[in-house]
Amino acid sequence: MKEDLLQFLWQHKYLLQKELFTTSGEPIQIIKTGLLNRHSGPDFFNAQIRIGDKLWIGNVEIHVKSSDWMKHGHQFDSAYHNVILHVVWQHNTEILDPFNNPYPTLEIAQLISEKILNNYKKMMEAKQEIPCSSIFKPLPSIVWNNWLSRLSVERLEVKVAAIQQAHEKLNGNWEALLYEQMAIVFGQKSNASSFEVVSKVISYKLQLSYQSNLLARQALVLGAAGFLKGNLKDPYNLSLQQEFKFLAGKHGIKPLDVSIWKFGGIRPANFPTIRLFQWVECMHQHPNLFEELLHITDFTHAKKIIQINGKQKIDIGDLHPNTKEAYIETIQLSKDLINSIFINTLIPILFYYGKYNQQEQLCEKVYLWLQEIPAENNYIIKQWKKSGIRLQKATETQALIQLKNYYCNTKKCLTCAIGDYILKTE
Repeated sequence: MKEDLLQFLWQHKYLLQKELFTTSGEPIQIIKTGLLNRHSGPDFFNAQIRIGDKLWIGNVEIHVKSSDWMKHGHQFDSAYHNVILHVVWQHNTEILDPFNNPYPTLEIAQLISEKILNNYKKMMEAKQEIPCSSIFKPLPSIVWNNWLSRLSVERLEVKVAAIQQAHEKLNGNWEALLYEQMAIVFGQKSNASSFEVVSKVISYKLQLSYQSNLLARQALVLGAAGFLKGNLKDPYNLSLQQEFKFLAGKHGIKPLDVSIWKFGGIRPANFPTIRLFQWVECMHQHPNLFEELLHITDFTHAKKIIQINGKQKIDIGDLHPNTKEAYIETIQLSKDLINSIFINTLIPILFYYGKYNQQEQLCEKVYLWLQEIPAENNYIIKQWKKSGIRLQKATETQALIQLKNYYCNTKKCLTCAIGDYILKTE
């Protein structure tokens, strides 16, 4: 038995319909369970409880065993002197107040159904990706929609918090922030950290100094990434190599070790070499992308803005000999990549900008953009789909990614609407 389950049962008024008595035989009537305290002190503040013929207003403390009171040292803490009821799973000793009178105690082990205990145990001991998958129950639509809405905002706030930290390090330069964050999203999960390193080696300011020279910009990025070393054969790659030698000497650039890049298990169209070309091309074609997006209201227009125009034949086998593919003939962005760029970078940055400048309309605009993006289909979402959940929008998939990462992975089932519903519907 864990104390957090007992707190859950008390907070959600599970005992209200039960006939309750103290361990000394006095009848108990719960009028108000009180407010959950997440800090030091008693577990619930300002409860109202009738014990016998007296109405008490004060605090409630919850333990697995009565003796935990002594174990936790509450007898030495005046914050616990105003406890009006001690709720325990097992009453194994009398606890005395400062006047040597026993605290009224409610033992609840016999009041909780086996089904609740079994469901809780299944979730806590589950080995599956989704702890409640074996006992999952569809929630009422209004509860489900409200929960997803809250989670999607939580997910966005997590991204915004990371954006805020990056923004502060760049001294408030929004275009430089977009430049670095776009690098990370082009790296995707496998190569995000390596892309971030490149974006700092080849800074926004340095790239901007070669704004009209695409060859120089590509040479800077591919060269810094370590892909322009060795005996290249492709004519265009050779021109990039030659350009980088000149620029590296001019700016003191030391190439990264090519071993930091991950190619295994990645489709050729997603190779980091291709993604680097795409990132450079996108930044080259849209030097003021951040400013452009601020003034766009239509999401369809916004998606067109970051699309890359034109094709470029790239010998990726020449750049990285361990790859089997020889040529890629287009660096245009796929629909999935564009959606990922908006979900993970552009929308969080614009949302943070709206908060930073108190532009509520901008925050609302980009959150509506998120609702226009179709549902993602990654590993986490596939796990949820096995439970029969149908998804249509990115706000829903983002919500379930948040649920998986911050609730399921840490077994916070008692603070999840699904876990709550499972335990309350016997």
